[in-house]
Amino acid sequence: MKHIYKYFLGLLALGAVACKKEQPDVEYSPIFPISGEWHVHLYNEDGTNVNANLYSFSTYNTSDNDSDIAWMKLSTVAQPFGVLAKVKVDVPNKSFVAGEYVNTLAVSNKSINLVEGKILLNASPQPSKVVADSIFVKYKTGVNGKTYVVKGHRRTQWPEDQR
Repeated sequence: MKHIYKYFLGLLALGAVACKKEQPDVEYSPIFPISGEWHVHLYNEDGTNVNANLYSFSTYNTSDNDSDIAWMKLSTVAQPFGVLAKVKVDVPNKSFVAGEYVNTLAVSNKSINLVEGKILLNASPQPSKVVADSIFVKYKTGVNGKTYVVKGHRRTQWPEDQR
């Protein structure tokens, strides 16, 4: 009987040790929290919705892993408001640097004029009860000269938040 007790204690100790796992450190992009996948709506400068579509807006670091430059991509090739541009960012202030940038999606590489952009942490309550980060970007396109506003939230992956 003593042998069974020793085996039981040995298995119990082994099980306790086996369950303890070291958690790896999370490595963030040098432009985090600006980087991310966002669900956004597109508005005209006067605040009217361009259409009812939900767009995917991505912000991500460059291959050089710079801490002050990001790719900004509005996932639509529809002219005039599709965007794929390298833009300057101010990570400590969680903002995009205003200026003129080349829009590589536009015909003849027309530019976009980034008027302003900001990330607001924990500013967007979602239907899933999660609080997500919010994004606001205002830019003027070189294709038609109109100003557009992008507003939305960081994608949470919860089905009820896909709106």
